[in-house]
Amino acid sequence: MLKSISYIHFIKPGAQCSVQDQGRFGYADFGVPYSGVMDRFSFFQANMLLGNPENAAVLEIAMLGPIMVFEMPTRIVFTGAIAEIYHNSSQIQMGQVVNIAADDEIRVGKIIHGQWLYMAIEGGLESPVFMDSRSWFADISEKSRIAKGDSISYLYEDRYHSNLLSHPKLDGLWFEDETLDVFQGPEWQELPEDIQLQILQTEFEISPVSNRMGIQLKNPMPNQLEQILTSPVYPGTVQLTPSGKLIVLMRDAQVTGGYPRILQLSDHAINIISQKNFGEKVMFSILES
Repeated sequence: MLKSISYIHFIKPGAQCSVQDQGRFGYADFGVPYSGVMDRFSFFQANMLLGNPENAAVLEIAMLGPIMVFEMPTRIVFTGAIAEIYHNSSQIQMGQVVNIAADDEIRVGKIIHGQWLYMAIEGGLESPVFMDSRSWFADISEKSRIAKGDSISYLYEDRYHSNLLSHPKLDGLWFEDETLDVFQGPEWQELPEDIQLQILQTEFEISPVSNRMGIQLKNPMPNQLEQILTSPVYPGTVQLTPSGKLIVLMRDAQVTGGYPRILQLSDHAINIISQKNFGEKVMFSILES
């Protein structure tokens, strides 16, 4: 069956709304960040519920959501952070696959619990590809976030979808876990044993100085390590600054850095910390290699 291009029109853009997929790989040598969704667990979950390819592009939403109108029928689902979401005048639930008709409106209110909300659409969003990815990033893609009046394309296929009477109950409890599994970083063994122990026994508080580039943690640690030569870093790398602050690098972070890399978060630990609100606490637990 033929598919035709249709559009989502944004009546209100939301506070921080962008298109993301898994990310942009193979360009670190050119200094290009990986980008991609902050919470991959919720991203894969959304695409799985719709039967999409696992890397289908989604809408990533933070703080306050958008109001959008769909030109043609499709199906959508929301995962990740918990928010009040309305399909026309009816509230919809997290994980509920919703049949959209032509000219239907979706309104996403304030996020109640968590940081990043995802809306997947059947077949994925069809925004332009830059360096093998649809992920938006300033100076790489045409846009870095959605503005009022923007439109994003998707593929419309004229077929019948039955209404699903059941759906998974997604409550966000999985990202309430305070323990982050980590591996030792390249400079971990250069720390004195008492500082290592202190780091592993401390509940670190998420600082308001956090974004898609990195999450700063309160509770500075004593640090007498020298800065290192500029070396590769990745999403989930925990850097120790000269002032003793810990910074967890996230999806839009630089690809090299000169601060000691003391820990490296596991893939799922990156998902968990990405959904933490300011003031919430986390602890590190080293995995056996």
